[in-house]
Amino acid sequence: MIRVAFVRGKYLNNFEGQNYCFQGSNIKLTAISSLFPLHEKFPFPVIRLPCLTDLEHFKVPSKLIKVIANRTLGDSQILIGLEKLSNKFDIFHTADPHYYYSYQLAKMRVKGLIKRLIVTSWETIPFNNETVYRKKYIKKFTQKSADLFICYTEEAKRCLTKEDVDVNKVKVVRLGVDLNRFKSKKIRSKKAITILFVGRLVEEKGITDLKKAFATVRRTYSNVELKIVSDVSYEKMSTIYQSADMLVVPSKTTRTWEEQYGMVLVEAMASGLPIIAYNSGAIHEVLGNAGILVDEGNIEGLSSAITRLATNRNLRIKLGTMGRERAEKYFDSRSTNKKIQKIYEHICGDIDK
Repeated sequence: MIRVAFVRGKYLNNFEGQNYCFQGSNIKLTAISSLFPLHEKFPFPVIRLPCLTDLEHFKVPSKLIKVIANRTLGDSQILIGLEKLSNKFDIFHTADPHYYYSYQLAKMRVKGLIKRLIVTSWETIPFNNETVYRKKYIKKFTQKSADLFICYTEEAKRCLTKEDVDVNKVKVVRLGVDLNRFKSKKIRSKKAITILFVGRLVEEKGITDLKKAFATVRRTYSNVELKIVSDVSYEKMSTIYQSADMLVVPSKTTRTWEEQYGMVLVEAMASGLPIIAYNSGAIHEVLGNAGILVDEGNIEGLSSAITRLATNRNLRIKLGTMGRERAEKYFDSRSTNKKIQKIYEHICGDIDK
């Protein structure tokens, strides 16, 4: 039995976690989170440790926590008591290298307190999270100490190699979804066409652009409605996609952020939902040709694409079918699960040698 610690702190979630369910295998995975992770219920056991980010739940502003922590420790995601778990697992699998808990594990790896350290790297902007000296130090120390990196996109792999990480230490595995849960929707006749937006209500997610584009569409085609979903339990997401006629993902690049993956793209494709998106970050890699890509920031192009889909039922069906086929081919969480299992088995084989 291979014992794996899946360390995600505050950001433990089920959209990534559904790929790490190893029931009936030789992998025994336990997640390690903060006291208040993104989701509450998980399909695997969870150890919750105190974290500075937990102060948000006691009315301490998250921005204040982040600023103070970045200027002192380098990051707010320190997991108190993590070191005491060093001898309980064969593999520690952490998230991005700039998180403090990744640094905690990297120090444990250098000291020989843990056997192997795997780092998942989402980042697609080279040399990001390096403007604060302490954060840069944490990131570089972790990169040098890790045994292996798992990237969910080729864009993330290219980012790591530009930062001088050995390409032979990087594996690319696409993150998938439960295709039995996210199913193709049944096309129904109804009065209005529902445009769906799923994401945080912040400028970089393009919500302002979408509202402007929607207003333009409504002036010439009134048979549309905009549904915005920003905070809902993950268990309800499959039903939400079923209620819509198209998904719009107008994410915009900033100096320090771009869309690193876009799980909503995968979920919508699996749901047979046609997609319109800005050509930003890794969106083109995930979406492929199973949707309509619009130049980033082109609001006129966005409104034109929405009108095109809203008025063309056959095109909606065609793109929805292409999306489902792409999800079945590339984004099945069962396939991702098997690939990750092989990675765990291989790295543990190296330990035994």
